[in-house]
Amino acid sequence: MVCIGSLINRVGAKELRQEVLYDANDRGKELTKAILEHFDAIHSIEEPNDNEIEKYLLMDELDGLNSDTSKLGFQRGVITFSPSSAYKCERELYFKVKKVEASFVDRFPYQRRWSRNGSAVHRAVQRDLLYAETHLDAPKFTVVRTKTTNRPAWEKNIRQVRQFEHQGQRFQLYGMMDGVLQYQPDGSKIGLEFKTKSTTLGVIGEYKMKDAQADHKEQCVAYSLLFGFDEFLIVYESLAKDSWTKGAEAKPDMRAFYMKVSDEERNRLLDKFADVAGMCYANELPRAMVEKCFFCL
Repeated sequence: MVCIGSLINRVGAKELRQEVLYDANDRGKELTKAILEHFDAIHSIEEPNDNEIEKYLLMDELDGLNSDTSKLGFQRGVITFSPSSAYKCERELYFKVKKVEASFVDRFPYQRRWSRNGSAVHRAVQRDLLYAETHLDAPKFTVVRTKTTNRPAWEKNIRQVRQFEHQGQRFQLYGMMDGVLQYQPDGSKIGLEFKTKSTTLGVIGEYKMKDAQADHKEQCVAYSLLFGFDEFLIVYESLAKDSWTKGAEAKPDMRAFYMKVSDEERNRLLDKFADVAGMCYANELPRAMVEKCFFCL
């Protein structure tokens, strides 16, 4: 016999879960649509010649070169992790902490040019963001500025260290992120993670890319721990483009994904870091994870 009250509670709980999921999906669709429209808008107008922005970018780069990490608050002797390595397996994290050099990291010239091109596009995107907030009539996003120096909230301008004590282990997280944007319709602050793809245009297509990469999502979880945001946009741009003559029929060269980091995801990453930190302090090599990485072979 089914209790009517219990049934109502279950139905209500189900509807509540559906409502929460619906709201999250709506938010994600809104923000991913907005960021792609934002980039399309700035690339749809004749590029202005703004000497003030160009000088601003040069000064920002110079400030980054002159920045001092000694004041960030590193604690000596405390195991340090970085967001970019958050997805790595425990053994690879262990070797990274121990500064063990891998013998397979040699790169061919074309691979170095590959990395160079990606870095150049990252700088171009920063430029796009500043031009967009200045020269679009209704920009959907603006770049957040730092409180102390009024510099754009990205990369070296916002790098920081944060100490944690979790499961009896002390460790610290150090890193920087691609940017912090303010969404103009509601004023919320959104973390931006920008990635490039260099192989084919199809790699970011809906058939091959169903969601943001797992390692990029884990990176955002680490950023959430470090900077305190829980909403992120992970934007991919393919460096390969469709035929110049395709015009309006050209395949999209950008994809965007939304992620809202949960407490469960943050705690899971803290658990992982704590486990590795404990093994590093005890000099105990983590078990190998089959096919996880070269360190596990």
